Amino acid sequence: MHADFALHQGVLRRPDQLCAWRRLERADGRGCGTLLLLHGAGVAGELTWGAMVGYLNAWQTLLIPDLRGMGKTHDPDHGERSFELDAVVDDVLALLDEQRIERLAVVGYSFGGLVAMRLKQRLGERIGGLGLLEPALLERADHAAMVQVREHYAEAAERLRGLGDPGAGVAAFLDLIAPNRTRNPRAERLSHRRLARRPLGFANALDCVTRAVHRLDREALLADQRNVISLVGGKSLEPMKDYHAALDSARDDWRFVEVPGTDHSLPFQKPRRIGELLLEHLAPGRAHCRQHVT
Repeated sequence: MHADFALHQGVLRRPDQLCAWRRLERADGRGCGTLLLLHGAGVAGELTWGAMVGYLNAWQTLLIPDLRGMGKTHDPDHGERSFELDAVVDDVLALLDEQRIERLAVVGYSFGGLVAMRLKQRLGERIGGLGLLEPALLERADHAAMVQVREHYAEAAERLRGLGDPGAGVAAFLDLIAPNRTRNPRAERLSHRRLARRPLGFANALDCVTRAVHRLDREALLADQRNVISLVGGKSLEPMKDYHAALDSARDDWRFVEVPGTDHSLPFQKPRRIGELLLEHLAPGRAHCRQHVT
């Protein structure tokens, strides 16, 4: 993925899932600690984070799993089955145990942001810092309005499950999540191509979030988050920006940054800027890292 890192990859065998992962280690021995990168619904880990890896070299280790329904992670029989949020979190916890990772920072994008927050709720102080890129469940302050909006995402999921071309479902999702995006034909084709690779897995992830919106205690979840930087695109929905700004204003441990010129596809649009912001807020203290200078 990048010359600074050596790549290791494999598959973690779970009772009902084969979980693909990539682990990048600083080839020169520099850096410190582990950063876990969790992608969004409909897109795989390598595709989401590949362009950003070179800007995250303060860490010794980058761990990039493919979450359920996406990338190279799949059921043992390659079926596409529905799943719950805690099953995804359990997969990640099992991977951390298998990789013998005790302490880490976590970055989550969209669906992965929700997974990251739930992971923080369960791991507590093992996670030292959290980066959230337009995380699911934090789209707006009015929870009742968010529940109502999620019903439209359920409709997009049903379109993705329709026979033939999943394009109608992808288009419906994009119109919900990024209605103010610049509809450049090339960018639209790239977005559709990314999101249509596993349409049934994408649909299952959208439904997973919808069920979580109904069932999770959002205030309890937020209370368990610490040392957060949240990033929202400048072209994204105003209620989302307002809500993250309010969290920033109300909490000393929450920093919100609006990223100009981006929409919900922000990790694909400005990987360098986002990498710089994550480094600034989450990078481990250099004084506590062993540096091997040649």
